[in-house]
Order: sequence, then structure tokens, then C-alpha cells
Amino acid sequence: MRISTARLVTEDDIMMIPIRQMTKKKYATVFKGKLYCPTAHCPAKLSFSSGKKGHYKTWRYSNHSPTCPYNLERDGVREIGSRDLQLAVNISKRHKQNALMRAYKSMVIGDQNLPGLDQNSTDIKNNRARRVKTKANESAQMTLFGGAIDEELAKIKGRKLLSRFVHELGPSDIGNNRIIKGYIKDIDYLESVAEIIIGYQNEEMTIVFEENFKNESLNKSYLNKFWAVKEWLNRQKSVSFIGVGEVRMAKDRRYELSVTMGTDFKVDGEDLYILARKLKAASLS
Repeated sequence: MRISTARLVTEDDIMMIPIRQMTKKKYATVFKGKLYCPTAHCPAKLSFSSGKKGHYKTWRYSNHSPTCPYNLERDGVREIGSRDLQLAVNISKRHKQNALMRAYKSMVIGDQNLPGLDQNSTDIKNNRARRVKTKANESAQMTLFGGAIDEELAKIKGRKLLSRFVHELGPSDIGNNRIIKGYIKDIDYLESVAEIIIGYQNEEMTIVFEENFKNESLNKSYLNKFWAVKEWLNRQKSVSFIGVGEVRMAKDRRYELSVTMGTDFKVDGEDLYILARKLKAASLS
């Protein structure tokens, strides 16, 4: 889809750049990697396409927010990470982002609205029926695909991406990709990234962001933004964490989750980049 206006995001300002003001030279020397969807709070990156009818277009591996008018079904497979990770991701709005948000909603609902004495058996039965009905439709969409990528970049069948609370992790999860749910206990800054300690029911694990995270060009807008996690943690009594990545066993015999993309985790259901922008804007107002 052609987009006529881009949102320029820098550390100090946000401004709109109409397509008539853009040239191939300006884009290459000044704006490349700094342009985003014009829709407020949409994290999708844009690139510039020159020609007879110059226009902005969605960056190949970037996704719009579910409510963005530019959000379309986009298929494509990209392999990221090292040989040890061997993570193949289907780039579509119906995959990791929706899976993360569903996990977050289930976590919030599970903590706040557990079936109690005020919910009769009919309501519980109906809720279960709805879950069973939608599960089959969603399972094919909410899948993180493992294995080789075919030459035609076709979708690859794989196992469903499972979610786990921290205390539910077991030996069978090691080496596999999982959505992990818990509450943030602490954070340690490590240059441009951090290590986040999360826990649930007296069990803790570490969320790590390694060299492949820092070297990924699509993660530039997330580097040096982890201060927002600490600030948000200081403001709230409890802060939830949802993230997807490879589960590993660390040297201290504690589980850790290796996250490779900035869009692969949420803090209280919020994207880190957006959370940082909101906190910075609040501090300036």
C-alpha cells in the first residue's frame, strides 16, 4: 500500500514528512531507518520508493498495529539469529504480535477475573465452548514456524507456539521457542540493552538481549530504551512481562529467555519503544 506521509522519529522530536518533500538522496543520507507509519503509536517502519510516483511503503519486515488503517495481511518468511537459534518467523499480523497480546490478555484475565462463586456453571460452560471454537481457527495463525525455509518463501508448517508462566517451565521447553509470562522483579542495564528478571509463584528467570538483538537493524529504535522499564517499574506496584524467544538453561541452573527482536516482548502489554516515548512525553509536559 502506498503511503503519502511518514512520521520522522528522533530522540528529540517527532514530525511529519510529506512525500513531496522527500528525494532519493535525502532518504539515503538523512531519513533512512528513521521513518515510521503516520498513524499515532503505530510502530511500523517505512521506506522510500522513488520513481514516477514516489511513495512511502511499509518496511519489508515491519508490521503495523492491529488498529492501524495501513495494517494489511503480509506474508513472508525470514530467518533470524544464529544457527543455534534456527528461528524462522512468518511475518504476518496474525502471528507473533497477536499471540503475545492474547497471552497478555489471558494473563490479566486469569489474575483478575478467575471464575468464582458468582459465576454459574452455565457461564463457565459457554466460555469454554467459545474457547474451543476459536482455538482451532487461531492455532494455524498463531504459529511460530521452525525448520528450513523453502525457495518460494511459502508458509512452513510447524508446532504451535506454546505459552508458559515462569513456574511452568520444564526440561522439555529447553531449546524451544515459547511465550513466557511473568512479572518483572528487577532489571540490570547492560550498555544499550538489559537483563530483566521476571518471576511467578516463587520461581524466577532471566530475559536476555544478546549480540544478535543489538546487531539487528530493525532493533535500533529499541536500543537505549530499557530505562523505561525501570521507570515504569518504579511507578507501578506490579508490571507484567510477556515475551517470545528461545528457552535455555543458564550456568546458574536458572531458566533464561533469549529475545531476538524488539517487537517480541511487551511490558504491561506495551511495546518498549512506545512506552519510552510516552514516559518521555509525560516528563516534558
